[in-house]
Amino acid sequence: MTYPFRFTDVPAPFLEYGEARQWGGLAVRRLRASAGRHDGGVLTDHRLLFYLSGGVTAECACEGVKQRRVQTPADFDVVPAGADGSWEDSAATEMVSVRLAPELLTETAEALDLPHRTELAPKLGVRDPLVEHFVGALVAELDAPAPAGRLHADSVASALAVRLLQDFGPRAPSRQVLSKPQLRRIVDYVESRLDGELSLEEVAQVAGISVPHLTTLFRRTMGQSVHAYVMERRVLRARALLLSGRTGIAEAALETGFAHQSHLARWMRRLLGVTPGQLLRG
Repeated sequence: MTYPFRFTDVPAPFLEYGEARQWGGLAVRRLRASAGRHDGGVLTDHRLLFYLSGGVTAECACEGVKQRRVQTPADFDVVPAGADGSWEDSAATEMVSVRLAPELLTETAEALDLPHRTELAPKLGVRDPLVEHFVGALVAELDAPAPAGRLHADSVASALAVRLLQDFGPRAPSRQVLSKPQLRRIVDYVESRLDGELSLEEVAQVAGISVPHLTTLFRRTMGQSVHAYVMERRVLRARALLLSGRTGIAEAALETGFAHQSHLARWMRRLLGVTPGQLLRG
């Protein structure tokens, strides 16, 4: 893929520019920032500012994310494409600027089947051993007498993009719910055992998932807890039995898993607004 991307920094009076290299959608350059407050500007590509200096007190802000820190070598900031930021450093700072074309991350996300995570989130003062390794490889290329082969550069770019997407992309809210077969098995199991004891462990086993997974996915799917659903089904079954005229209140309570008729009355009043007696009289 050819990336519509050129390493053209907006000139800034507080920056001294050093060596630079570019491979496709990835570019790397040494920078030196003077002490003081700096506005980062808005660029169309993602930036990774990897700090080489230590002991510098910095106050940083990027898209609402703020941090005051004492920098140590290998700290880095992630500035997404289109984001603006500002930095105030107590002393001059040496850093490496890594630039990634948005198309590179999009292509990588699609290859990983992560279409909802093609962007980066602002991060300040983070550390990551793999990112440090990849940036170290890029810095080595800056110091090399001749550019690396394209295959090597593409490999580093791809690995860095994967790491950033997996650990520094915005977290999309989970939309996982129970599958239709799982929900059908749970409903059938509950309906067949309304007259006896039920446990979350049993229901989770029917669904083929853990208890914590069950409680999360069931509420997300049905809008209520497993317990609330079971009690609702028991009350509705008891109402049907009572209205059929074939059972009394005590018998209906036992046939729907309630300990006694006052237990049934309490839950029926809570869910239906009437007691079993009122239902029969009504």
